[in-house]
Amino acid sequence: MSRVLATCVLQSHPTTPCPAIAALGAQISQADDMSWEVQFALMGKPGDLVVPVQAPRVHTDELWRTTCFELFIGRAGDSYAELNLSPSGAFAAYHFDHYRTGMTPIPLPAPEIDLVGGRERMTLTARFPEDSLPWDYSGHLGLSAVIEEKSGAKSYWALAHPPGKPDFHHRDCFALSLPPLNGA
Repeated sequence: MSRVLATCVLQSHPTTPCPAIAALGAQISQADDMSWEVQFALMGKPGDLVVPVQAPRVHTDELWRTTCFELFIGRAGDSYAELNLSPSGAFAAYHFDHYRTGMTPIPLPAPEIDLVGGRERMTLTARFPEDSLPWDYSGHLGLSAVIEEKSGAKSYWALAHPPGKPDFHHRDCFALSLPPLNGA
């Protein structure tokens, strides 16, 4: 049994529409064993999207260059973490000292990433063991996605977008605050 902590709708950046997607949402849950689950679900035409082929469950750079789902975790001060979750099963985790600076890899255990597809729906679920997420329980979270269509067009989805071009690292995108984990 898991406790749903948040369910959100992501918005496409106004300059990057995606006719293949009617809706994209995300959910964060915590299981009884204190593991975390982050799930992204899109409705539309998944067959029109580029979906990376199965790959080893290892830290892999530049996953964001094609279809990729992301979790940003605000931390104390200006620091934050970025997790990239590929439909291939590959992942990446980075720590940033400040906005786009001081990037270092985070030695995160490989999350379990499952992809389920259909004609009108695609769901990516990532599961993380207890205490494996680089989160101090104080910061805001950002959920986002880069979606590449077979035509080569890319769309950028987030809970909120800052003015200007798409930028998931901008604090405006860190628009989710989870409830206290003790249920208080």
